[in-house]
Amino acid sequence: MDIWELSEKAEYIADKHQRLLAQWQHYCNTLIQGITLSKAKLHHAVGCNPDDSLRFFLFDHFVIHIRLAEGFNSHTIEYYVEKRDGTDKVLIAMAEMDNEGRLDGGISNRHRDQVLEHYLEKIRPVYDSLYRAVHDDAPVSLLPLQHKALA
Repeated sequence: MDIWELSEKAEYIADKHQRLLAQWQHYCNTLIQGITLSKAKLHHAVGCNPDDSLRFFLFDHFVIHIRLAEGFNSHTIEYYVEKRDGTDKVLIAMAEMDNEGRLDGGISNRHRDQVLEHYLEKIRPVYDSLYRAVHDDAPVSLLPLQHKALA
């Protein structure tokens, strides 16, 4: 392989990687808009991260952390919940995003309502668990929320 063939492959890899990161950024922007423009009372506050992830504060006590999974060319979105102090971090759900920005094979990262609905479905177990704990006057445990693939 000569330098020009290698250069061509490197350009292809860089272009695909940049497009994936652009799709990720578009997903993040669409989700933030979906949450902030929603009239529903979700008790979410948007947090800023210096890295390329999203954070939402839930009831000012829990953090929903969303990021692309580690590794070059990862198409997996991971959804975590943790206490605000950073303890008890648990992976609660995952999604796949293709090169066109479609989530789990069909939801466009450009469709705000569908992105929000997809996200809320991913974190629904958190609300269910908090509701049960508050309703039953019981302590909250995040561990049972761990994603089935890891349990």
